[in-house]
Amino acid sequence: MRAARKRTPQVSLKGVFLHAVKAVGGDDHRGGVVAEALDFLQRGFDAHYAHGHAADGEILAGDDAYAGAVEIISCLNEPHFVAVASRMIRDGAGHISSGGEVSLETWVPHLADLLRIISGESVERSRDRVRRAAREAAG
Repeated sequence: MRAARKRTPQVSLKGVFLHAVKAVGGDDHRGGVVAEALDFLQRGFDAHYAHGHAADGEILAGDDAYAGAVEIISCLNEPHFVAVASRMIRDGAGHISSGGEVSLETWVPHLADLLRIISGESVERSRDRVRRAAREAAG
């Protein structure tokens, strides 16, 4: 039997985001909160989509992780963060349902949007920071 291909990013979204936030400087606590939510979001995708069709237990674990992501990010009480997280889930699920995979590049625009909210920089500058952090995280 062939091993199922992994359809989610190999690199940690949390790690990439924390690295990008660190490059911005300052001590905005929202970066850590968003990074923690990204970790839960990635766990949800891994449970649901990492290796093809998910079993009932994997679906429940994925749903629980998504709920954790939303709960964590909603503690910031900033609708912009929740909106971006929702788009990440929708866009990622769309790629998977059309037979594709969710690469880190799929989520770079969303990570950049989250970083832009925190940093106040342009989305282009935030996108550059996220891509640089992703290259460094991938090693």
